[in-house]
Amino acid sequence: MKYLNGLFLILVIASSPVFGYGYHDSITNGTVLGGFSPYTVALGTVRAVGVREAASIFTNPAQTANYPFTIQLSGSSISWTERVIENDIDKTIRTQIINSNGMAAIVYPLGGITIGAGVTKVGEFGYDGMTSIFEHPSSYVLIGLEVLQAQGSQIEAMGSISTMISGDFSAGISGGIRRAQADYQYFYDSYQVLVPDSSLLWSQYSKEFAWHAGLALNGQIFKSGLSYASETEHMKDIIALGGSAFAEHIQNVTVGFEAEVTSPFNKNQFMGKLFLRMPLKDSMEAMVSVSFDDNRVANRAGLGFGMGFSGRLGNFSIGGGLLNRFRARRNTAFPNEESDRIDDSYTIFNFGVSYLIGD
Repeated sequence: MKYLNGLFLILVIASSPVFGYGYHDSITNGTVLGGFSPYTVALGTVRAVGVREAASIFTNPAQTANYPFTIQLSGSSISWTERVIENDIDKTIRTQIINSNGMAAIVYPLGGITIGAGVTKVGEFGYDGMTSIFEHPSSYVLIGLEVLQAQGSQIEAMGSISTMISGDFSAGISGGIRRAQADYQYFYDSYQVLVPDSSLLWSQYSKEFAWHAGLALNGQIFKSGLSYASETEHMKDIIALGGSAFAEHIQNVTVGFEAEVTSPFNKNQFMGKLFLRMPLKDSMEAMVSVSFDDNRVANRAGLGFGMGFSGRLGNFSIGGGLLNRFRARRNTAFPNEESDRIDDSYTIFNFGVSYLIGD
């Protein structure tokens, strides 16, 4: 029967090793969040370059080398939107807001090394969708209703160590546990007398060792970085390389770029990021970014736009970041749902604070 076929395909989708970002990916391997702090969000989820902060233990731990004793906290809200489009008309719009996103990190210089620890959410499984089932694609006869809901997340708890190797050149590594847990609910409400309603509940759980490693060169004018995040069952490995330049003659603006490859030497899914940091006053700066990927559907590339600010007040640094990222795709969580394409996006807002305990 149609509803049984749909249920089978949903189970296949939910267990597929798919990577991406957006609402639909929440029901596969989860959506990789990438932005843990105001800086990483505003600068387009940079991983190798950007700024030095305690949160770098989750991206490029080399950035924490020779960093002062600091505690950093942040929280974020994510709004997902999924638009199912047929004949250039919004057929279905699904949305969800997730507020349970946070990060806590601490770094401490100890002799010639810097140690750190922290915990953050790195992936999200949340999904809430419903679709109507018709007798056949061209029919207006409604025969049922499908509902798919998911909730859960991937959490990293990391410890790190970093050191200056020579001059402005540093290296670092962090390791710990990456835990993925998700619960799914599927319901089929049949409008046919001879076809019964059905439901299914299932879950997935994994707890594995994961690690990050990186190199960084933090000169006065030019900065560069290389980072790697390991692969686990529900997250692909990621390598990122980037650099930035300080332009004193252009009002002290910093211009940077980063290239990120997910599943290198396998799928090689590419994302590029360009960012700008602009001082507003001695203790405040603004940030903007644009990002793009190579997954084109219906002549639409994935794009992202970010902005934010950071300011310092005594030993406190306070900042906020906003990022909107979207793409087009063809696949849907409901195999019987007819569409030409799906426009998929998320908006993340992050607010954070750092407290510098020692210089």
